[in-house]
Amino acid sequence: MNGMKFLGLCLLALSGAAWAEGSPVELPTLSSEYIRDQASFRLAANHQTELVRQTGEPVVTAKPEFEPPMLTGSKVHQYLGIATIGAAAATFLTHFHPCEGPNCGAQPPRNTNGVHAKWGKATALLAAATVASGLITHWDDFHKEDGISDPDNLHVLLGVTGAAMMAYAINKSANSSTTPTSHSALAELGALSMIVAIKLTW
Repeated sequence: MNGMKFLGLCLLALSGAAWAEGSPVELPTLSSEYIRDQASFRLAANHQTELVRQTGEPVVTAKPEFEPPMLTGSKVHQYLGIATIGAAAATFLTHFHPCEGPNCGAQPPRNTNGVHAKWGKATALLAAATVASGLITHWDDFHKEDGISDPDNLHVLLGVTGAAMMAYAINKSANSSTTPTSHSALAELGALSMIVAIKLTW
């Protein structure tokens, strides 16, 4: 029994010696880990600078696309112009009077408050609002020295003339329900003038 104990002590001593001769496990110190982390942080922070040095070109970050506001003075003027042409088209489509002018003979009184008349009045109001908004927002686009061929000058002249022609024709028709009144040709010519004005600067 004593021999077994002695043998066990010998084996224990040999294993301890063998472990002592092996390479020790190196554990990183707190200071070295801290230094390594600091170096990584500096590299990440200076990534763009290093990229500029290597490529010779600055790093360009993508900017979000500019989106203009939905409602501006210019947009209001544009929408009013389109609405005026739409109202003029509705006025034309609702015109059912069979005859106009002094040669038509006896005609029943015209309805000055019907659908056609209401669309006509709406057209006149929209045309006036279009001209007013254009003068407010684009007053500095009109230059006499540029001549009549300038698109901006032509836009103003045709737009104002067309609006005035439509307003005159509508007012002429609305003021008389019994007297034959020829007004459709003048109103249509005014609407055509406004369409050309819009097309010039669309």
